[in-house]
Amino acid sequence: MSFTPVIEELRIAVGAHTLAATKVLPAEGVAPSILTAHGYGPTATRHTVRYLLDELAAQGFGSLCFEFAGNGDSTGTLGDATLSGRQAELLAAADQLDPTRPPVLIGTSMGAHLAACAAERLRPAGLVLFCPAAYPQRAADRPFGQGLLPVGVHPDSPAFAGIKRFRGDLLVIAARQDQVVPSEVAEAYFEQAVTARSRSLIWIEDCDHFIHRSLPNRPHERARITERIRSLLDLEPADGVSPKEKQ
Repeated sequence: MSFTPVIEELRIAVGAHTLAATKVLPAEGVAPSILTAHGYGPTATRHTVRYLLDELAAQGFGSLCFEFAGNGDSTGTLGDATLSGRQAELLAAADQLDPTRPPVLIGTSMGAHLAACAAERLRPAGLVLFCPAAYPQRAADRPFGQGLLPVGVHPDSPAFAGIKRFRGDLLVIAARQDQVVPSEVAEAYFEQAVTARSRSLIWIEDCDHFIHRSLPNRPHERARITERIRSLLDLEPADGVSPKEKQ
């Protein structure tokens, strides 16, 4: 039997900007517990991960996807955006989540960097990072129009600072043929999650950085990742580290 999620469109005011957002819900009145953050680039939108969110809604879990200022239907100009501004926007979007349960944050590329930075503040049960980028601290207030600083394993990256203190469950999904983020960045997220309750690193073969273009057409891998995300949604933040997993 096919399932059609309940869709609620909304606008989120953050400073001078208004962000376009969509709730993807299993039923009316359900508060979302999943928040997604898209990556960098003029074509990035909140709809990129809808193939995952629709499946999770069918399993009873609501989500919120939104566009940062300067992308999609949100106001603003991409060249004026900064990482610090986008961090504030992510936190504002998180105010729309169910306050009674820890969220699961799903970030892609730049959105993964921002999700890791927000982990200490939001205390998510799970972090799901697709092709995660990482930027140095000095990139925080640099307008995108001046050019992004290189992605890499920067020791002072606030994303790595966040991941070192993260106590929930970490799932990193990386692409073998990623032409944007070096493979050692995904490895660093995994290795530096030293206080995580669990940590997994999954490599997707024959796949480039634009992973959400590939996964919808790879049903086995898509189902595997959806089930992994599903397993994080009933969990509370925890101390300690469980056995590690790397694939």
